[in-house]
Amino acid sequence: SSDLFMLAGVTVSALILRWGGYPMAPLLLGFILGGLLEDNLRRTLMLSNGELSFFLERPAFIVLTIITLLIILLPIVRGLLSKTSGANAQ
Repeated sequence: SSDLFMLAGVTVSALILRWGGYPMAPLLLGFILGGLLEDNLRRTLMLSNGELSFFLERPAFIVLTIITLLIILLPIVRGLLSKTSGANAQ
């Protein structure tokens, strides 16, 4: 019965996101890859005895973190700049 409630919750969430104009492909990809990411994160933390500093020693992690932050922050910065330039033009 809990599986049915989860199915209903995911369905309602997907409908709300679709009505909001969110694309479904990235959400589905995140849903599928999320489990793999969680398993590998757990494995890495067990190998490093729970130390998070283990990640900072890896150049690939640092590069991917910077790219991810840029992808997340760039639309926000563009939006703020367009609001600022729009306010100056009026």
